[in-house]
Amino acid sequence: MTRIAVIGASDAGLRLGVALQAAGAEVVGFELAPAEYVPIPQASSITEAASADVVLNFVAPHLAEKTAQEFAPQLQSGAIYADFTAGTPELKKRLAQLFPEQAYADAALPASGNIEASGSAAHALFVALTNLKIAVTVISDVPGDAAARTLIRTLLSNGLAEVVADTLWAAESLGIEEWAWKDIQAELTSFNADAAQSLIDDAAHNFKRHQIAMQDVVELLASSGYDSTMIAPIQFTHGRIMHGKKIPYSKAPTNKWKK
Repeated sequence: MTRIAVIGASDAGLRLGVALQAAGAEVVGFELAPAEYVPIPQASSITEAASADVVLNFVAPHLAEKTAQEFAPQLQSGAIYADFTAGTPELKKRLAQLFPEQAYADAALPASGNIEASGSAAHALFVALTNLKIAVTVISDVPGDAAARTLIRTLLSNGLAEVVADTLWAAESLGIEEWAWKDIQAELTSFNADAAQSLIDDAAHNFKRHQIAMQDVVELLASSGYDSTMIAPIQFTHGRIMHGKKIPYSKAPTNKWKK
């Protein structure tokens, strides 16, 4: 039976631990400051947790290096240390050097999709977890490649959250925040791959029209007294497109009505 240790009490790590336990693995958790309740048995020490075949690290980012330094010398021969903490590719490369060859995997757990892994132990992690019915995509044998993808996702998710917040604040200044919230929910519910394509096509080829529209937004919010956090970045992006910066995967518009 494969022994797996889940380090840290993050929701993502605990969900994965429960899934691995259901698939037949022997799973223990370890957290220096244990939560009131966790759904998997807890190891009593780092030594016990480090004796697992696979160690999945989900600690907070500021603890990533300290945790790696504590586990690296105690990891058993042939074991895998999969680091799911957020961090730069440079940090992941540095942490990989603390571990024996073929022991370190830089890993990511996207909100949707398979676990992604890079580094010398990426393939070993693939074998260990797919045997337990957990899908893993191997990106490369270079630590940091999975981390780079995680940070790009962070740019998207944080950017989207900031746009939504700014829109709600702007709507609130006009007394229409309830309508705006329902409208945002409807827009995001209908968003799909085709909508994403249309979005970047429109941004790439209709930027002049969008620049004019944003001037009207500026005038509207000036009258309401709201100082938008997103207008300046949007205008900067319009300027970048106007000066020839191509948006990857954007396509020239086609006349859908032409026969």
